[in-house]
Amino acid sequence: MCYILNMRLDIPHSHTWQGRHLKVQVPFTRAGVAHHVWIESEQGAVLFDVGDGALRDILSQELALDKLKGIFFTHGHFDHMGGLHSLLGYLRMVGREAELPIWSPQGCAEVNAAIIGFISCYPDTIPFQIHARECLPRKEIDFIGMAVEAYPVVHSGDIARAGKLSRVPAMGYRISCQGETVAISGDSADCPALRELAKDADIALIEATFPTNTNVSRDVLSATHLTEGQAIEIGRTAKDYLLVHIGTR
Repeated sequence: MCYILNMRLDIPHSHTWQGRHLKVQVPFTRAGVAHHVWIESEQGAVLFDVGDGALRDILSQELALDKLKGIFFTHGHFDHMGGLHSLLGYLRMVGREAELPIWSPQGCAEVNAAIIGFISCYPDTIPFQIHARECLPRKEIDFIGMAVEAYPVVHSGDIARAGKLSRVPAMGYRISCQGETVAISGDSADCPALRELAKDADIALIEATFPTNTNVSRDVLSATHLTEGQAIEIGRTAKDYLLVHIGTR
């Protein structure tokens, strides 16, 4: 098997992995700013998360939006869904006709609100159907030759001066195609589901928000994100791994 795993030096925070049947491109990933992952097969492409600037990043890296068949969201925090309105607006402008299914975790208020808001802005002039759907835990979705299985992970928000917030609906995804597997952690603290998700995947994209020597409290760490050390430990259970969603050093 010949895999390519690299970081484009001309585009910071951009990564590409090439397998036999799946190609994974990370146009941009940085904790608290934006995160989006493009996975492409012979039958088309799927976008996992649509962070701020996703449209810009997709176009600047010449990813073919006419290949986009659907979108999956790991959760509703702004750095993972903040670019949805712009992306939908662009697809409306260029006259997309193919339907666009959008999956998000059950109870993901932010994504649902963004879809409803976009449709309410342009009730009569969207040339394609937007289908909002829910991802249920451990329910496999067969889509354009990929089997996408959602793993419920542990993730809470955290903000300055307030610390840990309530847990949000959050999923990691395991994508399989012709015996090849990609794991996407989403944002998650260390938990059994995350470790199961990554194990033996051909490539695991694991969030590593905090530096290993973080001074974040144990309470916050156990419910929000991984340290780089934790991410490496989990990533090594896969055949190959890539650290994403790295925070500001």
